[in-house]
Amino acid sequence: MNVNLMINVRRLQKKDLAKALGIAPQTISKKLRSEITWTINETQAAADFLHTDVATLLNPNLTTAELLGMNKTAASDDSEDGGLPVAGHGFEPWTSGL
Repeated sequence: MNVNLMINVRRLQKKDLAKALGIAPQTISKKLRSEITWTINETQAAADFLHTDVATLLNPNLTTAELLGMNKTAASDDSEDGGLPVAGHGFEPWTSGL
């Protein structure tokens, strides 16, 4: 489920993931629908392709906000969400080209 979420959020192509895993596009579609189980090697290859770790792929509570780096907050702004969203790791000016 998280692989599918990451592909959609990052607007990646499923066929590119299939190529990275060395499997047919039809097979990756079945894996993303949980019709075929993932091997450990495929899970690691998917994590590498998505530039994340296996633990993130296996996190049952992963949210889109976490993927976008919005789960971290700056100073409290007295709102119900507890603060202002800030970019997560990898969005520092020196890595984003700004």
